[in-house]
Amino acid sequence: MISFKELQNLVTQISDVRGLSQVDVENAILEALSVAYKKDNQLKDIIVKAKQEKNGEIKFYQVKIVVDDAEVEKGLTKFNPQKHILLSEAKKIKEDAKIGEEILFPLPFQKNFSRIAAQTAKQMIIQKLKEAEKRSLYNDFKEKEGKIVSGVIEKRDANGNVYVNLGKILGVMFKNETIPGERYLPGQRMRFYVYAVENTSKGVQVFLSRAHPYFVPAIFSVEVPEIVEGIIEIKGVAREPGVRTKIAVASNLPAIDPVGACIGVRGARIISIMNELNNERIDVIPWDEDPLKFVANSLLPAKVLEVRALPKRTMLVLVREDEIPLAIGKNGQNIRLAAKLTGWQIDVRSALEPEKEVEGGKASPEENKDELSES
Repeated sequence: MISFKELQNLVTQISDVRGLSQVDVENAILEALSVAYKKDNQLKDIIVKAKQEKNGEIKFYQVKIVVDDAEVEKGLTKFNPQKHILLSEAKKIKEDAKIGEEILFPLPFQKNFSRIAAQTAKQMIIQKLKEAEKRSLYNDFKEKEGKIVSGVIEKRDANGNVYVNLGKILGVMFKNETIPGERYLPGQRMRFYVYAVENTSKGVQVFLSRAHPYFVPAIFSVEVPEIVEGIIEIKGVAREPGVRTKIAVASNLPAIDPVGACIGVRGARIISIMNELNNERIDVIPWDEDPLKFVANSLLPAKVLEVRALPKRTMLVLVREDEIPLAIGKNGQNIRLAAKLTGWQIDVRSALEPEKEVEGGKASPEENKDELSES
């Protein structure tokens, strides 16, 4: 008799080397034995299943699928006596048989296989193990989607794409997902945001980013325990990679200052995060459910005197004359990120001349605003 007890050392070895569960390895072996049995006995028209019994022995069965008598009579189901069994007949064997269920019929025992069948079984095992490896790898990294991973830079190609060793797999960070001006040297360990994992015909592909707007909240979640604990919530983010990010935060406990918690004692947390992001500037903004207050906060570090809601989802923001450059920011960066963060069109003007438009003082949110889902 064939027994898994005899194969246990092999199963354990394959499992350890390939990083697969023993169940996956056992299933691959059983499928291969089924194919070998079918080939040796020239059973082309039937379904063969190798099954491990409770005592560890492996036996072979013919599989028949239970089909509805009425559907067969009406011609709705094509009946093949080698592969199907009528429900009425199945109930004679198993009282609680159901349509679609497999009924097993014992086949003659076979321990030794021909050389051709054994070779076929070997090829089948290799194929099934590869499929199991691919499935396991995909599941592992699919769980990391939307999270931070650490990896070592392998190389950067002529197109500027960066390939990262993640241990079991090589991830790719396309040029447009890199932080402008940041260097990526072979052997350098860095953290990356996993924005997509795909199971393709070429294998599992893991797509990485350091420019993705969600990379910043993901880093905050790692560095600020209060976010993981649910005390502090990240409400939104607007980013220009390598230059500046605005991130809106709120506290679920009145006693906890969300901005202070994110910045840390003497700025320790925010400095650590900025170092991770190649010294990208980060403005931590207190979120407010009142859009007038939220827009005012979003223009920090500029001091806003008044905000008025206008038609066409526009906010008129009044500041002191000397605060206008700060509200707008270098090359319009501050007002642009504020509009993107809040989702409002912002019109910054001097409080002394509110009727007069300011050059560069208007910004509209982009169509695809980087809001964080509440999930």
